[in-house]
Amino acid sequence: MKTKSVLAALLLLLLVLAFGCDHKTQQNERATLRLVLHADHFANQRALTPQQSAMEIASYHIHGTGPQGQTLDLDSTQTEVVIGNLAIGTWNLHAKAYNSEGIPLVEGHVETLLSKVSPATTLLLSSLVGRGNLDVAISWDPNQVASDVRLEVTLLNQAGEGCTLPSVVLDKDSGTTVIGSELEAGSYLLQLRLFSQEVLVSGATQALRILDQTTSDAAISMVIGDLSTKFELLLINNTMLPIEGSITCSPASPSVGEQVTLTYTPTNLDAELTVSDLKIDWYCEGDLIQANSRTVSTVPDAGTHRYDVIAYHEKLGSLGSSTVLVTMPYAP
Repeated sequence: MKTKSVLAALLLLLLVLAFGCDHKTQQNERATLRLVLHADHFANQRALTPQQSAMEIASYHIHGTGPQGQTLDLDSTQTEVVIGNLAIGTWNLHAKAYNSEGIPLVEGHVETLLSKVSPATTLLLSSLVGRGNLDVAISWDPNQVASDVRLEVTLLNQAGEGCTLPSVVLDKDSGTTVIGSELEAGSYLLQLRLFSQEVLVSGATQALRILDQTTSDAAISMVIGDLSTKFELLLINNTMLPIEGSITCSPASPSVGEQVTLTYTPTNLDAELTVSDLKIDWYCEGDLIQANSRTVSTVPDAGTHRYDVIAYHEKLGSLGSSTVLVTMPYAP
């Protein structure tokens, strides 16, 4: 009986020791983690601004925390990183990607269980980092638009949501304007629509990429290339032939010292003109005696005298003249 009790006690002790050793071993066990960084095709996305090289990932910084207060902090230029001697358990990992100039581009986070069964994980970098600036110069030919020219500007983020931009001020004389704003890092769609006389005459759609601490700039020329299929041109002749006319004298045969009245009548006016539309000046022997009048009254000296009328309109080529000779008899 005593022998059976001793054997039972020894068996219990072995079980306790075995369990204790196995539990301690599990607490201190280490594993190697194979971490794959996936940048969600970030480097393959293209835009005209900024330069392609500025959007290419050159390095990664990885940091994290795990069981037993263990931490991780390292840099890598590779998308697949093998990290040894990590405690088995739950790890919180964060990675950030940088371009060759050290500007952060994109970041991501993953919480993963590291064990002998699951020694690998993928960390997706899908959150763009920081804020940058947009600076776009717009130009058009001012000779191809009217004075009411206006520019509609729409900025959409990658989700198709509208973004607020400062009011655009046009320099209509030079045909230029500048669009500038600070924006969250990301991809945007810039839409431009140029109107003249409320008709769309030119448009442009531009993909933009905003990077942290970087100005994305571009110059966009709004081409007005439409050709009119019908254009009516009305020609108006704003010149006229020299004005012709006749002069009458009343009385036609004056007595000595009698006043005479001379009257001018144009004879070849265009249908839309009347005598009141003319400037009519009177000359006697070359001297101006009456301005802007159809008639003139005078008492000529004895003898024969020449009276000239100069008639004209504001239209070019209208200047014309008419002449009459008036004879005043001598006193007996």
